Amino acid sequence: MRSHKVLSVALTSALLVGACAGSTVGEPTRAAANPPTTAADDGTPSSEAPNTEAPSTFDGQQSDAVSVQGDPLPGTDQPGIIDDAAVDPALGSTAPTLSGTNFNGQAVTIAPDGRAKVVYFLAHWCPHCRAEVELIEQLVADGELPPEVDLYAVSIAVRSDADNFPPSEWLGNFPGTVMRDSAENEGAVASGMSGIPYALYLDGDHVLLSRSVGSLERQQVLSQWRSLANG
Repeated sequence: MRSHKVLSVALTSALLVGACAGSTVGEPTRAAANPPTTAADDGTPSSEAPNTEAPSTFDGQQSDAVSVQGDPLPGTDQPGIIDDAAVDPALGSTAPTLSGTNFNGQAVTIAPDGRAKVVYFLAHWCPHCRAEVELIEQLVADGELPPEVDLYAVSIAVRSDADNFPPSEWLGNFPGTVMRDSAENEGAVASGMSGIPYALYLDGDHVLLSRSVGSLERQQVLSQWRSLANG
């Protein structure tokens, strides 16, 4: 057994509402440095088309419409890195394509494009998400991101009354492509998010090779990136 800090949240039709709490949990097969928030999945993918206008500056919206194409991924109750199909039957399936916008209103699509990618789902008020972003930024600055791998950050669960608002400023220096989820977190729900921070590790055909729930340590992040780069 090891002690972890856990964020306890509930996914409503509009947002995730969370608070920090202490907890003790069992060690998973490959445990995260900090276990995730937990969430109930009660949303459905959206067919609403996103804004395709492309202004050069922030358009004032922290959330925007997201279009989902393809079957949603199921959630998982496993923390840490999940890379065993016996534990997670969703591995090997194709992740849905997400189409939305960044904070400038420019169109963003997370789709099969021949490039390996990591898609992070992050909430501005979540301390584990903030730690994850800081680690990612440092690793990229250190030249640790393989050139074969692209990074995406999807901003979810926006709360104007919570810490570290607005996410448009928080993710302003993220070393990859940023998308804002809808107010109903439709992109996150369709992607099987059951806790945050949450990440999908996808090959160039958008096949789910592994995923992680909860913040990771430096060597865990590097291992995931390098595994993607090596095919």
